[in-house]
Amino acid sequence: MVYGAAIMGILAVVSGRRFSFDMSFPYIGSLIYLSVIGTIIAFGCYLKLIGKIGADRAAYASMLFPVVALGISTVYEGYQWSAHNLTGIVLVLIGNGLVINKRALLN
Repeated sequence: MVYGAAIMGILAVVSGRRFSFDMSFPYIGSLIYLSVIGTIIAFGCYLKLIGKIGADRAAYASMLFPVVALGISTVYEGYQWSAHNLTGIVLVLIGNGLVINKRALLN
């Protein structure tokens, strides 16, 4: 995250943009939420998942994160699904199923 912030800072300076920080409660609240819940706690949960099911299966589970994100976006933001989205979701689910079942068959 430090590297990303440094690169973005350099790009902002090079492009002539000025730095600004919104001091409103919604902005600071969302920043704290994403920092604590979305980064620290989520990473801890992911490490716990790796410990329980192994790194290989946890990696396959992480491919489902976009599916969950699209579902949440549908409920709370009125996201409109298209054939491309549905095709992508189906391919992700089929790929996960094939990899996990192949691994189970080999053991």
